[in-house]
Amino acid sequence: MWFGTSQGLAKYDGNTFKLFNSGKNNPYFIPFEEILKLEYQSSGHTLWFIANHKLFALNLETEKLKSIEGLEKAMKGEVLDMVFDKKNNLWIVTDDPNPKNKKAQHLIKYDGKTFRLIKSLERESTGFTSVTVSGTNIICWTTINHGLTVINQEGHVVKSKILDTYNWYGYTIHYGKSFFNAKNQHYYFSESQKGVGVYQNLEFSHQLITHEGVFYNAVEDKDGGIWFTGEKELFYLNTSGNIFDYTSEIAKIIDFSHINHIYVDLSNLLWLGTNNGLVKVMLEPQNFEKLAHNNAEDWGLSFRSIFPLRSGDVAAMCETENQLYRINPSGSATILPIPNAYERLKDARFFVSDTISNKAYTVTNYLIEIDFNTNRLILHDEFSPFINETKPNPIIQLNDGTLLMGYMLSKLIRVDSETKLFAPVFKTKPEVDDIIKTLFQSKADPNIIWVGTKSLGVLKLNLKGKVVERYDIQSTPSISKNSVLSLLEFKEFLLVGTFGGGLDVLDLNRNSIRTINTQNGLCDNNVVSILSANDKEIIAATYNGLSRINMATNDIQNYFDKDGISHNEFNYPSAYKSTNGVFYFGGMNGITKFSIENLTKKRVLPALNFTQFEIFNQRKDTLLQITRLSETPVELSPYDINLKIDWSVPDYFNNDNYTYYTMMEGFENKWFFQGKANSIRYNQLPAGEYNLKVKGVDINGNESKAGLSIPIIVNPIFYKTWWFILLMGLFISGIIYSIFKYRLNQALAMERLRTRISSDLHDDVGSMLTGLAMQTEMLEMQATNPNEKSKLHKITNLSRSTISHMRDLVWSIDSRRDTIGNLVERMHELAEELLLPAEISYQIDVDDLNLQKKINFNCRRNLYLIYKEAINNLIKHSDANFVNVRLINNKGVCEFSIKDNGSTKPLHHVSGLGLANMKMRAENINANLKFDLENGFGIRILIPNVT
Repeated sequence: MWFGTSQGLAKYDGNTFKLFNSGKNNPYFIPFEEILKLEYQSSGHTLWFIANHKLFALNLETEKLKSIEGLEKAMKGEVLDMVFDKKNNLWIVTDDPNPKNKKAQHLIKYDGKTFRLIKSLERESTGFTSVTVSGTNIICWTTINHGLTVINQEGHVVKSKILDTYNWYGYTIHYGKSFFNAKNQHYYFSESQKGVGVYQNLEFSHQLITHEGVFYNAVEDKDGGIWFTGEKELFYLNTSGNIFDYTSEIAKIIDFSHINHIYVDLSNLLWLGTNNGLVKVMLEPQNFEKLAHNNAEDWGLSFRSIFPLRSGDVAAMCETENQLYRINPSGSATILPIPNAYERLKDARFFVSDTISNKAYTVTNYLIEIDFNTNRLILHDEFSPFINETKPNPIIQLNDGTLLMGYMLSKLIRVDSETKLFAPVFKTKPEVDDIIKTLFQSKADPNIIWVGTKSLGVLKLNLKGKVVERYDIQSTPSISKNSVLSLLEFKEFLLVGTFGGGLDVLDLNRNSIRTINTQNGLCDNNVVSILSANDKEIIAATYNGLSRINMATNDIQNYFDKDGISHNEFNYPSAYKSTNGVFYFGGMNGITKFSIENLTKKRVLPALNFTQFEIFNQRKDTLLQITRLSETPVELSPYDINLKIDWSVPDYFNNDNYTYYTMMEGFENKWFFQGKANSIRYNQLPAGEYNLKVKGVDINGNESKAGLSIPIIVNPIFYKTWWFILLMGLFISGIIYSIFKYRLNQALAMERLRTRISSDLHDDVGSMLTGLAMQTEMLEMQATNPNEKSKLHKITNLSRSTISHMRDLVWSIDSRRDTIGNLVERMHELAEELLLPAEISYQIDVDDLNLQKKINFNCRRNLYLIYKEAINNLIKHSDANFVNVRLINNKGVCEFSIKDNGSTKPLHHVSGLGLANMKMRAENINANLKFDLENGFGIRILIPNVT
């Protein structure tokens, strides 16, 4: 809502006001503050306003003044009035700025591109003027000297006529405002005739409102009614032609001396701008009639039971005055002239009517018979043991004409209405007993009586005095509360109105119960009366309004005093539905009368308005406010740790009756109830894409026709972005590749070094040792001295042994001999070299090992040396003639074993290092070594990570 004041523009979003004025530090700056008129242009989302007789255009998207081409040149004089026609053309009236020339007023048309002068009219006196648009889009321009000038869209004068003439401080004036409704009916506000006149083709038809005051403004509401205002007057013309005067009502609300402007918003709320503030007026719906209602007080006459009379009128018990009122079909309520009614009808709550005999019955300390033929009260005191004036004393008339009454279950009696003979329902004292709150005879089975009690729930009673069924808070199924106020059979259901538990719906066929309460949309949980509306709907009266419930769809429409009912609090028991479908409900201030056909349809609520974002940035320690949304999502940085969103419902009369639900899609998977809070805050939303949805619900359960849907993107922190992760992946991959490349180069260099060393040892040192051995052997053969020959023999053996060790060393470091197959081949060579000369046969078994698989240098060398040490020990210390060597795959582990067939004999330790060396070498390759010294010599090694 936008308001023009003498101190600038004010924007109201339902939560806060934002001021636009000429303050130099105001971020919402406008150069002038005296706002004379506002006009909204929907096509450009622009607010045009006249301030200090100058014309401005405000862009509502940016909330900044727009630069309009040609505006300054076209608006040379003072701007007096403006209006948009139905084609979005702006019509402007200006006053001649040059006092030297003859005074004139000018009508200018702006089509969105250019300003064009349409008509100029001379004036002699003050510059009163107004311009308006008819229902057929004709421009009606009123001036002081020329009266009403009618101009078509092409700018041609169609007609001109003076409708009024009067003297204004010595000047002859022909000025008077006009108003056209949607049906193009012309209403004219005459200064001389006062009031409101109706015109047809600029000819007077009749006076609509005769009043001593002059009227100045009018507006049509969404229902087609028209509001008229004078200086202090407020009148309403409804679509039926009835006129209502609200002048005195407005005077009670605010102290003012002049109504400046009148406006109807999208929710059909009337705004009155006065010289002392704003007034909001909600037109009271005409769906309900208030009978015996006191407009001046919140509480008035309180009514209890309502029942029919034979005449077709309705009688109602007023407990405030202890009198019966007669209500005729027109709604007039008068007191029935019954003697002693004030004393005798005190505490009478339930009445039952016998329209055939034109009588009624009620219960206090007596059974009271009311004869409307004679307007007499007849008291029967013989029933005093069964009734109690301090208790509810319900009474109903059964299908056979007898009366059923009693204040407790054990006091329940049937009374013949003619003879007054009676009989207790229970022949013996019932197993349970409680105060009775209400009685209802079953329509399906007249022998069944439903009894609502104060603390025992609902009892199903047959007229033979037996409780057939009981429903309470502990039964299966169970009701919501044990205190029952009202009962009604509706189709296959028994409806139970409780005190504080809502409305329980007992399915008599399925023996199940569901509850309708305030959480489901019921206006209150205290249900005092229930009436059937039609075959689908019921009306429930409560302590806080009326609920219209569709039992098939569970839709609920609630009605309150603002909707036209007499009072929100209804009485127990005070409800009646006439044979022609008219409802009467008694409450704390009169009776509410209506028919179901006149009730309004479900109200469509206005769309929600986004009002503000608040974003707190932790890194910058700043609070950013966003007051308008763009088409793109709202983007948040990872440092925007706190987000607050505000919204409003543009229903400015009862916006505190709304509740809200929110769901952040992508973060939440269900709607969350926010109560009446029209904002929500999120802290540290994780990175991702979200969509905040908001919906509003009024107190009647109606949803807003369009909720909010705000897309939000939270950007991840830089180290969680895809490009950073990709760069880090490439960087780490580069490091890993570099390390791998380095180690590969090192391994290749090592292999090349090992190959070169082995080749050098084999070629150089090996040949030298071989030559030494051969030279020594030749010297040994030529030697004649036994002593020298023995020494040369030792040198020869030492040389041969060195050559053998060197070959082992060369083999072990040669990178070209790194496979399992090379190891097995070398084992064969050693066995042939050592075992065959010792006349020991051997067998080397290789299972399904991958002979081409490489094993590392350390493992190959140690395995071979263990093997060599074992073979040497076997030759030296065993008497075996066969050795079995096995190199197999045992469940993913390489098993290396050596076993001979010799006998056990003591080992003669020469060096003492053989077995210890084998253990040390096994540990060096993380192998498990075991010795087998029974029945010969053997070892068993389990080596991981070889196969």
